[in-house]
Amino acid sequence: MKYWLIVLSFFTLSVTEVRAESSLFATDKAAHFGISFIATETGYGIGRKLKLSKVESWLLSAVVVNAIGVVKETAIDRQSDSRDILANVAGSVSAGIFVWTFDF
Repeated sequence: MKYWLIVLSFFTLSVTEVRAESSLFATDKAAHFGISFIATETGYGIGRKLKLSKVESWLLSAVVVNAIGVVKETAIDRQSDSRDILANVAGSVSAGIFVWTFDF
Protein backbone atom coordinates (compact mmCIF):
# COMPACT_ATOMS: atom_id res chain seq x y z
CA MET A 1 0.00 0.00 0.00
CA LYS A 2 2.85 2.32 0.86
CA TYR A 3 4.36 2.02 -2.62
CA TRP A 4 1.03 2.62 -4.35
CA LEU A 5 0.70 5.90 -2.46
CA ILE A 6 4.21 6.90 -3.54
CA VAL A 7 3.38 6.16 -7.17
CA LEU A 8 0.08 8.03 -6.84
CA SER A 9 1.84 11.06 -5.37
CA PHE A 10 4.17 11.23 -8.38
CA PHE A 11 1.17 11.12 -10.72
CA THR A 12 -0.25 14.16 -8.94
CA LEU A 13 2.80 16.11 -10.10
CA SER A 14 1.67 15.73 -13.71
CA VAL A 15 -0.10 18.65 -15.32
CA THR A 16 -3.45 18.51 -17.03
CA GLU A 17 -4.22 21.11 -19.65
CA VAL A 18 -7.46 22.93 -19.00
CA ARG A 19 -7.13 25.58 -21.70
CA ALA A 20 -4.44 26.37 -24.20
CA GLU A 21 -3.60 29.77 -22.73
CA SER A 22 -3.38 28.47 -19.17
CA SER A 23 -1.22 25.44 -19.95
CA LEU A 24 2.04 27.39 -19.76
CA PHE A 25 1.02 28.86 -16.41
CA ALA A 26 0.07 25.45 -15.03
CA THR A 27 3.24 23.83 -16.33
CA ASP A 28 5.43 26.52 -14.76
CA LYS A 29 3.80 26.23 -11.34
CA ALA A 30 3.87 22.42 -11.45
CA ALA A 31 7.57 22.58 -12.31
CA HIS A 32 8.25 24.88 -9.34
CA PHE A 33 6.27 22.54 -7.06
CA GLY A 34 7.94 19.38 -8.34
CA ILE A 35 11.48 20.69 -8.28
CA SER A 36 11.04 22.08 -4.76
CA PHE A 37 9.55 18.77 -3.62
CA ILE A 38 12.45 16.75 -5.04
CA ALA A 39 15.12 19.20 -3.86
CA THR A 40 13.68 19.27 -0.34
CA GLU A 41 13.53 15.46 -0.23
CA THR A 42 17.13 15.28 -1.43
CA GLY A 43 18.28 17.77 1.20
CA TYR A 44 16.32 15.86 3.81
CA GLY A 45 18.10 12.64 2.85
CA ILE A 46 21.48 14.33 3.09
CA GLY A 47 20.56 15.74 6.50
CA ARG A 48 19.53 12.32 7.75
CA LYS A 49 22.82 10.84 6.52
CA LEU A 50 24.57 13.55 8.56
CA LYS A 51 22.66 12.28 11.62
CA LEU A 52 20.34 15.29 11.95
CA SER A 53 16.86 14.75 13.33
CA LYS A 54 13.84 14.58 11.01
CA VAL A 55 12.71 18.09 11.88
CA GLU A 56 16.19 19.58 11.56
CA SER A 57 16.80 17.83 8.23
CA TRP A 58 13.49 18.93 6.74
CA LEU A 59 13.65 22.47 8.10
CA LEU A 60 17.22 23.08 6.93
CA SER A 61 16.45 21.61 3.53
CA ALA A 62 13.22 23.60 3.12
CA VAL A 63 14.88 26.88 4.13
CA VAL A 64 17.79 26.37 1.72
CA VAL A 65 15.57 25.32 -1.19
CA ASN A 66 13.16 28.21 -0.72
CA ALA A 67 15.96 30.74 -0.21
CA ILE A 68 17.48 29.64 -3.51
CA GLY A 69 14.03 29.95 -5.11
CA VAL A 70 13.57 33.49 -3.81
CA VAL A 71 17.03 34.51 -5.00
CA LYS A 72 16.32 33.04 -8.42
CA GLU A 73 13.00 34.83 -8.69
CA THR A 74 14.22 38.22 -7.50
CA ALA A 75 17.88 38.54 -8.42
CA ILE A 76 18.31 36.44 -11.53
CA ASP A 77 14.97 36.90 -13.29
CA ARG A 78 14.64 40.52 -12.13
CA GLN A 79 10.90 40.00 -11.78
CA SER A 80 9.32 38.41 -8.78
CA ASP A 81 6.31 36.14 -9.23
CA SER A 82 4.81 35.43 -5.82
CA ARG A 83 2.92 32.44 -7.24
CA ASP A 84 6.22 30.78 -8.17
CA ILE A 85 7.47 31.30 -4.63
CA LEU A 86 4.17 29.94 -3.27
CA ALA A 87 4.54 26.84 -5.47
CA ASN A 88 8.08 26.38 -4.11
CA VAL A 89 6.85 26.61 -0.52
CA ALA A 90 3.98 24.22 -1.25
CA GLY A 91 6.46 21.71 -2.70
CA SER A 92 8.66 21.92 0.39
CA VAL A 93 5.71 21.57 2.78
CA SER A 94 4.41 18.62 0.77
CA ALA A 95 7.84 17.00 1.02
CA GLY A 96 7.68 17.37 4.80
CA ILE A 97 4.22 15.81 4.91
CA PHE A 98 5.47 13.01 2.67
CA VAL A 99 8.40 12.33 5.00
CA TRP A 100 6.30 12.14 8.14
CA THR A 101 3.51 10.16 6.49
CA PHE A 102 5.79 7.42 5.23
CA ASP A 103 8.20 7.58 8.19
CA PHE A 104 11.48 7.87 6.28
